[in-house]
Amino acid sequence: MDDQTSTNKTTNKKRVLIIIAAVIALILFQRELLIPIAKNAATSDLFLVDSKDQGSMLPQSSDMTQFAFQHCNAHLKASLDEKTTVTLPEKPLNAWSLGNYEYVVSAEADVVKEATPPTKHKYVCRISYKNGDDTSGGAEFSNWSLDGLSKVDDENQSN
Repeated sequence: MDDQTSTNKTTNKKRVLIIIAAVIALILFQRELLIPIAKNAATSDLFLVDSKDQGSMLPQSSDMTQFAFQHCNAHLKASLDEKTTVTLPEKPLNAWSLGNYEYVVSAEADVVKEATPPTKHKYVCRISYKNGDDTSGGAEFSNWSLDGLSKVDDENQSN
């Protein structure tokens, strides 16, 4: 019995040492190989999008932001039910270019639900232009994709 007990203890010690060695090897593999590769990929031009449209933290007004506003309004009208009537403004409150022809537009609309007085609702739209640096098709609805739109008919929204 003593021989088998000492054999089991030796086997258990070997297993523990193998596990410890494997963990150390895994940490070294990650630290010396995987992390440098990930850092090189992140700092390279791999994820760089080369575009003439530069983002801005400040609101701006340009032909493309105006097109974005118009197309957001079209999406907004299409998303409403027949019981809701909306009067859209001529200009947005703010419009930002995120760069690479992606835009965020903020505006305020007059919303009338059946048998209620009109209320002002702010809405926000995120929209992207699909044709890149070729801005000649900015007026065409099919060249834009809606990335997000807040609702104007939300009952819980405050004035």
